[in-house]
Amino acid sequence: MTKSLPPEWVSGDTNALNVREDLGVRCPISNLFIYRGPRRKKTGKPRSKKLYCRWLPPESEDHRPNQGRNASGKRVPLEGTTGKEDPYAAGRIAVQWYEEKRKYLTELAKENEYNSNYSLEHYWQIYFEGFQREFQDKVGGRKRITNERNTWNADVTGIGCQPFARKSIDKIVQADLADYWHVLDKKGQVIGSSMAGKKKEVKTLINKLFNIARESRDFPKILTPTYPIIRSGSKQEAVYLDKDEWQMLLKKIIELSGGYANQVLSQEMFLNVEWNEKDRRNKRNFIELYDAVLMMWFFHLRSQDMPVLRCEMFEVKVDDDGNEEAYLKMHQAKGNRDLKTSEAYRPDAVNAVKRMLQRRKNRGWLFFDMYSRPTNNPSQSQVGDTLNTLLQYACVQAGITKKVIWTSLRHTAFMETLREYPELNEESELIRFADNAYTSAAILRQEYLNKLKRSSSAKEARKKISKGVWTFSKPKLSASSTSDTEA
Repeated sequence: MTKSLPPEWVSGDTNALNVREDLGVRCPISNLFIYRGPRRKKTGKPRSKKLYCRWLPPESEDHRPNQGRNASGKRVPLEGTTGKEDPYAAGRIAVQWYEEKRKYLTELAKENEYNSNYSLEHYWQIYFEGFQREFQDKVGGRKRITNERNTWNADVTGIGCQPFARKSIDKIVQADLADYWHVLDKKGQVIGSSMAGKKKEVKTLINKLFNIARESRDFPKILTPTYPIIRSGSKQEAVYLDKDEWQMLLKKIIELSGGYANQVLSQEMFLNVEWNEKDRRNKRNFIELYDAVLMMWFFHLRSQDMPVLRCEMFEVKVDDDGNEEAYLKMHQAKGNRDLKTSEAYRPDAVNAVKRMLQRRKNRGWLFFDMYSRPTNNPSQSQVGDTLNTLLQYACVQAGITKKVIWTSLRHTAFMETLREYPELNEESELIRFADNAYTSAAILRQEYLNKLKRSSSAKEARKKISKGVWTFSKPKLSASSTSDTEA
């Protein structure tokens, strides 16, 4: 084993080392690297002294969705932390990490094969063959066949273009349909349509495919996931709370909890707080709401994430500088649902997480553990509905007139975080922040950054406009000007 490091690594001019070529570590592949993490802007030093590893599998062995390609079509390598500062120790850990990832891709290949046998796409092929036979010789049949094919194949908005179309039908959940509705809504914004008709069409077709799965005896008891509500009319603009409204909301929730919400409570103390099974608007439930709102604020969670959160998913760790940081490890609500760890960007998250976990003794469901969760899909429970009901009541009591739902809080969290931390506007930081928050840089840019820029530009423009003679109020006219006008 080589015991000397390249001078470029020692001097800091290079950021990566080849495990086999540069470190001399026995490694079965030639493209496994270790690298230093991102650097802090102020000091230029790495955020962590610990080293990371990176490997891009060959396309033929990459069984990730679209062979690991991102939205722009570029293949993204697999990455992970070694937990080591020494390059040689990190290299050895990287080899072990590679073996684990290789096994993961092998298992993914098996899963993909299973999915292909029982995917929604599989049942579409069965359905469409029969549909063609039925209508090919009928008057207007060609048009009906074309329309049905387009419902499945239409670019971007077709059912067949959605990720869940290639999943085993028994693994399709409500969140998949919610994601699909978002795609249709985005299209509707462009063409000025509510997409209500399109949503009804795809709902009908998906229901037919689930019926085939039941009738074929592959999944005789399978239930169709609940669809998002189909609303007519144009899509409403996203609702945000400003800073004053946000503080008003938190203050009101604390008040509705009897002042307990922001206190450190043991499990015994928490269970002694007033609770009423028949009335959700009780003090203990508002403690739950307060914690849920804060977890969303710190980790940018979706409404469908809340019912699945468990105490075991949260962790407080000390970084290399001796500072405590809060982390959440959970399956993503979107995409391929990889198990992923995200970090709270705001430092005050640590105390909130500690306080919240103490009342639960660090185990079990995080919110409303009295509600049962379906084993195959915990998000389908009363938790989400209860949170929204309590949230809307708290907003009314706080004097907030905006129509606030859980998504409104997520919008607010993104908007305020991007407003308060302008360094996130840089592309590399924005991508990292988006990945951490279970979304995409494109959505952050389109939905939040562009609006912030427009707002800032308008504000600067207003500063440059000098006060004119005419205003919205009627100007006072002199006696001479009055007579001239009347004349």
